[in-house]
Amino acid sequence: MASIPCDDRPSFTQYVRHALWYLKRPRLYPDFVRQVGRTLRREEAVPEQRAEAVRWCGERAVPWTEAMQAMTGTSTMRPSVRDRFKESFALADANAKRCPVEMGGPGCLDLIYWTAEWLQAMRVIETGTAYGWSSLAVLLSLKNREGSRLISTDRPYLGRDNDPYVGCVVPDDLRSHWQILRQADREALPKALAQLPLIDLCHYDSDKSVGGRRWAYPRLWKALRHGGCFLSDDISDNLAFRDFCRQVAVEPIIVRVPDPFFRGEKYVGVLIKATAAAPATS
Repeated sequence: MASIPCDDRPSFTQYVRHALWYLKRPRLYPDFVRQVGRTLRREEAVPEQRAEAVRWCGERAVPWTEAMQAMTGTSTMRPSVRDRFKESFALADANAKRCPVEMGGPGCLDLIYWTAEWLQAMRVIETGTAYGWSSLAVLLSLKNREGSRLISTDRPYLGRDNDPYVGCVVPDDLRSHWQILRQADREALPKALAQLPLIDLCHYDSDKSVGGRRWAYPRLWKALRHGGCFLSDDISDNLAFRDFCRQVAVEPIIVRVPDPFFRGEKYVGVLIKATAAAPATS
């Protein structure tokens, strides 16, 4: 969920199409106003910032297996979530193939699932849903814990009619633990946090702009319990994640993820919120 790129400005016809797309979706009118303002202000990461973010991530990146070892302090072998839930992913793959609108890739599902398992997560918020791959990974963990909940936010892709297909890879038997708020982060995230003011895990995969991250990161971090885990996708797009790590004074774990869509790599950032200090005794 990003603003219109300023180095490849849409034609007048495209602007009109975008406006008509928003016009059909009153719940997204506030986001339309923000997108226009962001475009006029040319709020996109400059190439130099992205290059620095890629360099910073690349110097620190490890595979997800090493990340889990660093998080848990154990070297226990963890099977791929696809191997662990073959039937669920066979159904999910079939649903994705039937989807007429191409959406985002699956990300690091092993990291997401095993983090939820490690935390024994009960309360999870994710931003950005698309096909629902990350939702599926979380829900495969939550399904074993009665009363657990995942709240996802999702603004449909700008100018595309993917609304009916959001979350299409998630099977019906997992949806009792799940709620999707179909608005942009600025409207949906406060609603999600009102329902889950204390969370065990969050996964950020929505507005990748610097402004979007600067707005959402602190709100998710504040709601995260001590010992909880903060995950953010595509952190090499700009320096917002690096700057947030410095802001909260937490050393990140950077996970290298193969990206078949671009035949390269992308990076996921992990932050663990320190456990609360024990109260002083007299």
